[in-house]
Amino acid sequence: MASAMGSLEAVPDLGWEVTDFAVDGDNLAARLVNRGTPVKPWLGVEPTGKSFAITEFAVYRVLDGRYTHMANLHDAELLKKQLHG
Repeated sequence: MASAMGSLEAVPDLGWEVTDFAVDGDNLAARLVNRGTPVKPWLGVEPTGKSFAITEFAVYRVLDGRYTHMANLHDAELLKKQLHG
């Protein structure tokens, strides 16, 4: 899993569009579309100057207004196809 800071260093124009969102007590779930143009390797894929749009699924746990856990899943195969054809 890439950290937020590591992701922004690798993909400076990284943006997230929330397409679905659910809350269950202290648990949050989201489906997002990530878009950007990598300038450094990201999710194991070398940059090519091309942009991408991939789906991410993320689950968060919140305690006292702070994130205490986050897990996410990215479609790295689609990322590879978009950047390397």
